[in-house]
Amino acid sequence: MNYTSVLEKLENNEITPELAYKSLYKDKKVKPGKRAFFVKLRINVPNEGKKINTFLKVLFAIPIPIMFARLGLRIASKYAGSDGESIDFKEISRLLKYSKNTMVQVDTEDAQVDIKIM
Repeated sequence: MNYTSVLEKLENNEITPELAYKSLYKDKKVKPGKRAFFVKLRINVPNEGKKINTFLKVLFAIPIPIMFARLGLRIASKYAGSDGESIDFKEISRLLKYSKNTMVQVDTEDAQVDIKIM
């Protein structure tokens, strides 16, 4: 079936939305992203002064291997409390592994964090 015929059958209630989805997207395979090897962090805390920011720049001057970042996520999962939020650290770790060329910027009142996955 082609795209328009499936949509026409769906509009006329001849098929269910699930069947329409399966017939339209059954041949599509999801390829994983490119494998990442390093995580580069840049942290700026404007209220703490120049010494703290210089220390953070020196501490994160070298990119962190993805293996250590995933290990940190595993350790964080052990200490994360169950305060109502359910965070799937295994899924985050899997996504981190295959997310090359991704940049995340977090801006709050307390700090600015730039994360680049290489």
